[in-house]
Amino acid sequence: MKHINNLFIIFLILLLTGCTNQPQFEELTYATDFTEISALDGRTWQILYENREPSTYDGIVRHTSGWVDASVPFMSHDILMTTRDYADPEITKTMVFQHKFFYRSDHGGLSGRINLIHALPASLEIYEQLQQIDKWDHVIINGREILMVKIFDAEGKDKGYFKDMGCNTLLITGVTIIEPQVSAP
Repeated sequence: MKHINNLFIIFLILLLTGCTNQPQFEELTYATDFTEISALDGRTWQILYENREPSTYDGIVRHTSGWVDASVPFMSHDILMTTRDYADPEITKTMVFQHKFFYRSDHGGLSGRINLIHALPASLEIYEQLQQIDKWDHVIINGREILMVKIFDAEGKDKGYFKDMGCNTLLITGVTIIEPQVSAP
């Protein structure tokens, strides 16, 4: 019972403090080419891209969740995009935990794709579109693959970097919900 009370208190604190995964766009300045982001407090982030070509992910959403991390305050969501066998819950079980995805299937030779997108919305409008995505929606997401985000403090000192571990960190420039799912399959 004490564990439940502690969880309730944490939930109340988060609710009352307005904890949200929405990037504070009014406190962040983005370079026009999205290679640098700076905060009012002097922190900066350098964005390194995998290539110049945009990427497109077209599939069924098996998971979507908000993301709050003070070290990369412009990141907003984890979205698990799937196609074919990976999109079929009768064939493949999926789970997302701490920005990593896991899947299990008793079927051999799965076809299709499974990608966990770490979302950096290019604007408030894109963020609001990401908020509309639900599990089982058919969605198309466009953007540019991020290789690494270098993190600097207000004095310009290198504080490390963020780099995904086999997922897809994406500057999202377009979101289209093709077919909202009214109920889970």
